[in-house]
Amino acid sequence: MKTHRETLRHWLLQRITAVFLIPTIFIANVSTLIMLNILLFWHTNVGIEEILADHVHHEVTRNRILILVRVFFSIIIKYVFVFFVS
Repeated sequence: MKTHRETLRHWLLQRITAVFLIPTIFIANVSTLIMLNILLFWHTNVGIEEILADHVHHEVTRNRILILVRVFFSIIIKYVFVFFVS
């Protein structure tokens, strides 16, 4: 079980990344696009982690899914950055 402190940290992290996503969407230059992608994937990762914590009760399965999701996000981020740079 998660402690109250861990749950609060995830909740705050989700809200903070959501708040920072809003202004970076409206500012369009290369540095903000990089920051937008990092914030977007971080926000998505935290959200998926919370969904899995609520619905997948076997810890080993949950951890393996999280590893696969993070590998998938790493591949996607690589291609997003390659697309923006070229």
